[in-house]
Amino acid sequence: MGFVLDFFKSIFGICRTKALSSDLWHLEGSSARIPIHKVPEFQGPEGAVYLEGKGIKFPVLVVKTKDNAYLGFVNRCTHMGHRKLDPVSDKSILRCCSVSHSTYDLQGRRLSGPAKEDLETYDVEVVDNELVIKL
Repeated sequence: MGFVLDFFKSIFGICRTKALSSDLWHLEGSSARIPIHKVPEFQGPEGAVYLEGKGIKFPVLVVKTKDNAYLGFVNRCTHMGHRKLDPVSDKSILRCCSVSHSTYDLQGRRLSGPAKEDLETYDVEVVDNELVIKL
């Protein structure tokens, strides 16, 4: 049953990564700021959320890696349709939430699939227990 459900999710572009509630982040100038301690997905060894709304042109994927690094990406596959992305923790890659499953490394470089371009990335730093994503 899991395979069938995953297949239908791929057809409709449904990812596992969820949008972060808009009350848990804010824009300050050209940066998005997220208090790390308020995000359940960042309390474990790995996690991810995405930001959307508040005037941001494209959704922003924010990933916490197993080595406690925080990474930011435009959350749009570069293949036609521009589906969102999910991190695949056991492989340290990002994968498009479509049937074609284009993949990217954690630097945003295209690895496989029909996508032709790398992902746009954002600089992320931790300042006073807050993530600052420079958009």
